[in-house]
Amino acid sequence: MATKSTEKILGEFATRRTGNSLTLTVPKSAGVPEGKKFILVSKDDDTLEYRAAKDNPWLDGTYSDIDFRSELDRVGNYGLESPIGKEKPE
Repeated sequence: MATKSTEKILGEFATRRTGNSLTLTVPKSAGVPEGKKFILVSKDDDTLEYRAAKDNPWLDGTYSDIDFRSELDRVGNYGLESPIGKEKPE
């Protein structure tokens, strides 16, 4: 069974010099928000592929409202406590 392709050609674009780099524009019709990060992949067939970078919750503010120090104090640091009873097999 063939899968349906979701590729959509948005146009043809040329690079332009910006300082010591080359810039490739993204049209507004692509729906990409400003500041979105991408990873550039050079493939074996000499094509370039841009992939959306996955968000990093440690850097993007997702965890900014969590007090990790108080959580460590509350639950302890797993794996660093001494064994109690028979948890440590012979």
